[in-house]
Amino acid sequence: MNESSGKGTAFGVSIGLAFVGGYADASSYLLARTFTGHLTGNCVLAAVSAASKEWYLTWDRLLAVIVFLAGILVSLILNRFVPVRLRQYSLAIAMFIEVLLIVSASLFLINRANDELFIVCMCLALGIQNGALDKTNGISVHSTYMTGMVTTLMQKSFDHLSSRRSLNEDSSGHSARLTIQVLAPMWISFIFGALTGAVSVSSFHSIGLLGIVVPLVLLICAEMRTKVSVLPRVDILT
Repeated sequence: MNESSGKGTAFGVSIGLAFVGGYADASSYLLARTFTGHLTGNCVLAAVSAASKEWYLTWDRLLAVIVFLAGILVSLILNRFVPVRLRQYSLAIAMFIEVLLIVSASLFLINRANDELFIVCMCLALGIQNGALDKTNGISVHSTYMTGMVTTLMQKSFDHLSSRRSLNEDSSGHSARLTIQVLAPMWISFIFGALTGAVSVSSFHSIGLLGIVVPLVLLICAEMRTKVSVLPRVDILT
C-alpha cells in the first residue's frame, strides 16, 4: 500500500491524492469549522475553543483527531490482513472506501444530520488516505497535510543549491533533486485542491463536497489499470 507499481503511476497517484487532501481539508473547515486531515491544526483549534469555553466545538475538533488516527489504523490493518492476492490492489481498495465515506459525509450534510457524523466520515476517509500512500519513488510523502513535506522540501532545496555551488554532484545531490521533483508538485497540487474545494463549497455548499469523488474515481481507475497491466508479466516471472 505504500506505493504503486511503476514510478510514473505512483507519482501521478500521489499528486492526485494531494489534490484530494487539499480539497477535503478546505471543504471540511468551511462546512464544520474543523480540519479533517490535519492533526496539528485541529489540536490548536481545540485548545482555542476550550480557552473560549466553546465546548461543543472543542469536542468536534478532538473527535476529528481521534477518528483521523483511527483511519490510519484502519489503513494499516487493511494492508496487513487483506488476502495476499488482493494486497496489490490495497491502494485502490482504500480509495474506494474513501469514496464511500465522502459520499456518506455529503449525504449527512444534505439531510441536516449532526456535524459529528460528517466529521467521523471525513476524518476516517482522510486518515485512510494518509496511511494508504506514505511513499512515492522512495520519498516519504503525506497527501493530507503539507507542513512536514514543505519543511523537507525547503531542506532538500537548500542542500541541492549548496551541492551545486560546491560542484559536488554526488548521491546526496541526486537524492535532493529527486525529493524536490516529488514534493514540489504535490505541494502545488494540495494548494490547488484547497482552492478548488473552497470555491466549490462556497458556491454549492454540501453538494460541492462531492467534487472530490471525480478525481478519486479517476485515480482508482488509473491504479487498477496499472495493476492489471503488470499482472501477466508477474505471472510469467513467477
